[in-house]
Formats: sequence, structure tokens, C-alpha cells
Amino acid sequence: MSFETKCPCGAATLKVSGAPVSQFFCHCKDCRLVFGAAYTLEALCKARDVDVVGETITLTLKTTPRVSCAKCGTRFYSDLPEAKLRGINGVLMPDFKAEMHINCESARAPVRDDLPKFANTPEAFGGDGKMVAW
Repeated sequence: MSFETKCPCGAATLKVSGAPVSQFFCHCKDCRLVFGAAYTLEALCKARDVDVVGETITLTLKTTPRVSCAKCGTRFYSDLPEAKLRGINGVLMPDFKAEMHINCESARAPVRDDLPKFANTPEAFGGDGKMVAW
């Protein structure tokens, strides 16, 4: 999967040259604060497969740097250098398909769907794999 997309103002372009490693809904407090939403759409991709052309700003809430358009503020990705991954804003993906919900212990409200719901993160992400029952 490869695609390019511009932010709404057109000042910066996100370029992705590889398929996502995982796609999910994140309910952590940091994501909720950054987006002003109950949960976010996130697509993890290898860092080397993600680039932004144009003027950007980087804001860090706690420890996670988030790269956004310098003009309109659209968030492109969060940088996870220790894992060599970037968490792309799933709204920008042409065909976002969530596989799970993560950080559900921080959720503002339950989401009723058929996807797995992890209290924190699955074991494959370094978490304990504990599930929540909504």
C-alpha cells in the first residue's frame, strides 16, 4: 500500500510507502487530549515508510512527539522511535480498517462492536494482553 494525502490547507503532504503493521482505535488520555475526541484512529507503519513534505511542527505531550502541519495543525503522525514506528492519523488513511481497541481502561465510554478490546495493549505491543468486557 502506498498513498499520498494533503492536509486540508494543502501546505503539507503525507507520503506512505508501505502497508500498516496494525490499525486500531486508541482510547488513551493523551490521544483524547490531542484530538479532543473520545478515541482516535491510528495506523502503525514502519517509520522508514512515512514522510511528510512541507512545513511541520512537532509537539510533545508527555513523551510522544506528534508531527502536524505548521499552518493548519492537522496531525500527521506520532513518532515512536524506540519501536521504529509511526502512528499515522487514521482519518488520513484511504482505507482504514481497525483490528482492535487499545487503552480501553482509559475510555470515556464503552464502544459496542465486535473488535477485541484491550485494557492497555496486546502482548505483541509489549502489553499484558488483558481484555475488558463492555
